[in-house]
Order: sequence, then C-alpha cells, then structure tokens
Amino acid sequence: MRSIKTVAAVAVGLTAAVLTFGPSGAIAAQPEPRGADTLVRTDIGALRGASDGSVRSWLGVPYAAPPEGELRWESPQPAAAWKGVREATDFGNACAQAETNMPAVPSTDEDCLYLNVYAPDQARGDLPVMVWFHGGGNAYGAGEQYDPSMLVRDGRTVVVTINYRQGLFANMAHPALDDDGTISGNYGLEDQQAALRWVRDNAGAFGGAEDNVTIFGESGGGYDVCAHLTSPTSEDLFDKAIVQSAPCTTDWAPTRAAAQARDIAFADEVCPTDADVEACLRDLTPEALNAAAVGLYEVQPVIGGPVMQVPTADAILAGDVADVPVLIGINRDEEQLMTAGIEVLSGHVMTAEEYYPALVEQFGAQAEAIAAEYPLSDYENPAKALAAVQTDAHWAEPLATTVEALAEQVPTYAYEMSVSGTPYFPWVDRPSWELDAFHMVDVAFLFDTTIFEDRAAEVEPLSDLMVDSWSTFARTGDPDGRGCWHEARRDLVRQLTPEGARTVDFAAEHRVGFWRGLSA
Repeated sequence: MRSIKTVAAVAVGLTAAVLTFGPSGAIAAQPEPRGADTLVRTDIGALRGASDGSVRSWLGVPYAAPPEGELRWESPQPAAAWKGVREATDFGNACAQAETNMPAVPSTDEDCLYLNVYAPDQARGDLPVMVWFHGGGNAYGAGEQYDPSMLVRDGRTVVVTINYRQGLFANMAHPALDDDGTISGNYGLEDQQAALRWVRDNAGAFGGAEDNVTIFGESGGGYDVCAHLTSPTSEDLFDKAIVQSAPCTTDWAPTRAAAQARDIAFADEVCPTDADVEACLRDLTPEALNAAAVGLYEVQPVIGGPVMQVPTADAILAGDVADVPVLIGINRDEEQLMTAGIEVLSGHVMTAEEYYPALVEQFGAQAEAIAAEYPLSDYENPAKALAAVQTDAHWAEPLATTVEALAEQVPTYAYEMSVSGTPYFPWVDRPSWELDAFHMVDVAFLFDTTIFEDRAAEVEPLSDLMVDSWSTFARTGDPDGRGCWHEARRDLVRQLTPEGARTVDFAAEHRVGFWRGLSA
C-alpha cells in the first residue's frame, strides 16, 4: 500500500503541473495608508500600515534577518532595528522557489523572512491571534497569497501570514553543514518559530493577545503544525492549533538518513570531486537550488535533531504533544484533486475498465477486496470511485488514528468539510465531472485568494460557518463556543456543509474498520 507521503507527492506534483501557466495567486496591494490609526510600534521599530475601512494591514514586516550569504542554512537570526517609521504597505519578497511549482510565487530571493499582520479597524488589545502556515508541500507558496480579511472583520481576530524558507533552502540536510554542534535541516520550521516569538513580543501593538495565539496550516503547513505540536523547541510559542488536511500520524517527513542520502547525491552532481562541499553548496546560486528542487516533494522537514526529534506519529502515539486544544480535519474528497489532475493533464476520461487495474497498481493483492468494498455502482464515475478509495486509505483512516491519539491527551475537535460545486483553479480546465471537497479547496472558504475561482452563492454559507468556527476556536478553544461540538471520538466527527454542521459517523462513512483490517 502506498504511504501518505507518496499519495501527497503525486497530488501536489499534479497540482504543480496543472497550474504551471497560472498566475502567482498573490493578493493585490492594499490601499494606501490613511493616517495615524495604522501607526504602531514594534520592539524593533515603528510601522505605518494601511486600512480599507474595516481591516488594517501591515505588510512586509521583517521578523528575522535575511537568511542569505553566511546565514544560508543557518538558524534565523534577529532582524535589525530601524529608526523612524517604516512603511508597511507592500509585501516582502517571497522565499526562493521554482517557477514550475505552482501555485507558486516564483522567486530567487533569499531575503524573505517577512510577515503580514491584519487587524480589525477598531481592534481591542485582547483579540485572539491566528498565525497561518501556508500549504505547498514546504516547496512553494507565500503569505501574500492569502488575504485573511474574512477572519479579521467585525473584530474577530488578528491574523498573521508569514513567509518561511522553502525546498532545499529550508530543509537541506547535508552532513557538511553540521558543525559547531548544529544539525542541518528544518530551517523552515525554525523560521516559523522565530515568527511565533515575534508574535509573542508584538501582538499587543496590533490589538492582539500575545497569550492567545493559534497556529493553523493546511497540507504542508498543516504538517508543520503537527511538527510544532510535538517539538520541544516550540513549547510555549502557541496556545491552540488547527490542522487542515494533514493527519499527524502519517509518514510525511523523511528520516535524517534519507534526507542526507538525497542531499549527498545532489552535492555529488553539482560539486567537483575535490571540492570543499560546504563551500560549494553555499556558493550555489538560488537559481541552481530552485532547479534542483523541481520535483523533489520529499524536501520536507527532517526527522532527527532538536526541532523534530522523532516522527510526529511516534510522538503523538507516545503522548508527547503540546498541552493545547486541537481542531483537526480533512476534506471529504481529498483525492479528487489527483484524479481531476490526471484527467485534465492527459485529456483522457477514466473508464470503468480502468478502475480495477488502477487498484491493482496501487494496492496490489488487496485490490480485489477493495473493489468489492467500493463497487463502481456506488459512484458517479470511475474517477470519483478511485478518489474515494484513496481518500479513505490515505487521509480518513490516518485522521481517525490521529484523533484517537490526540483525544486521549488534549481537548480535540475533529471535522470534515463536505461540499459539492466547489471553486477550481481559474486558469485551467475543469474535469468532465463536478468537483466536491478536494484537497486544498478549504482555503478558498477561509481566505480571499486568487488561487481559486470565486465561491458560488450557494456554498457561501459554508464559508461563513468555517470562518465562525475557526475564529471561535481561536478565541475560546471550542469551535462553536457553546459546547455543542463535542470533543472528538474516533468514530464521530463534525461535518461542515453549506447547510450547517452535523455530527456524522466518520468511521462508518470512510470504512475505517475495513482499512484497519487490511493492514492488520
């Protein structure tokens, strides 16, 4: 059976290819500043932002020194203070990432450790703070792609979106970089920790409560949240966590041995035989590192070392997890992203005759039992049938395992997003069938983003429900604030739909028992 990281790699790889010719997805620049109400003082200098009349924003705020030159592949260092007032109305550089990884913000900039703060126009000093870790497999993306105004308006929250190192800039683990007691890799996670320290120190200046910080992330960013939940070096940096489409007990990060083997092979290709390997690597241009990272979805945070000592699955199952409330879930039809991508890329609509061979290719001798459990007659078309199989095997069962383990230790709330007629990527053709709640689309219901088409009016209530649930959880640690959303059990999950929220038997819906029986 394929591991979750293999499935995710295929899905993200397909997304990258599908979106190659699309825009960066960056949100348009904010309005010009309108006066003293956007003037704030941080611990290293004053900032002047902008306001649109309901949301104030401060963009391109440095939270650490540029990780370039001698600071490439080093832990983030403090940002330099400035005198006077710094204009904060333009986004900072996106971190270096290849142009072929879309929806990327193509960049060769290593001077990129910037964050963006959004607050209500009349922010009090005690609003919950939400810090967003974007998706993209830790290979691409930037904070500027996600406008969180929906989560901010009406005095809901203060939201911080951040840029952090991507790809090989974030997770190079070559032994030549290990010296003076340091261990290479996980610079992206360390960047996130530096941003969280900045938030602890400065949230109050923007109307936020520095002692009520929620980290939330989707896909690659969601797995980063898993890492922080289990990292001793992230202790006390946040108070709540939301994990979107990233079951923490899956096999998502490479071992240090695997990462080192990858990076040694890379160095052998680019460095002369008699070269000083460390010097050679540090002299490589950003363009060269971007080119090397193309297709390397496995450039993920690395297991081993102080930041990520053990796999997140091992830590959670052993009870080594931060003592904070957790909201965690998936989209009901995660793998429709992959089956849609295959059809769009190939121009070929999957036939009934191709369903069973596809199961054999992916699951081997278990295909016959799976085909009996998931007969084609139960589904609109073969592509949706295959997506249901893959979603249950690689997302739903691991979510059930994660929820079961977390709920024994911390307040845990589980959800699944369920919707049809979802927005799609605006610059590519749709598949021949209507998409449901596929991987990534949840962000279109929480953020204003040009990565996706506009939401249709009939699904807008789901956006309202998710925004309310996420912001209420950030404020109270309970997604509805009334105790109606009971702490999770493995079998019962709160399903979020345009018609409202309801409790469903998740284990039965996604055949959790069947998949556990296959793997027994």
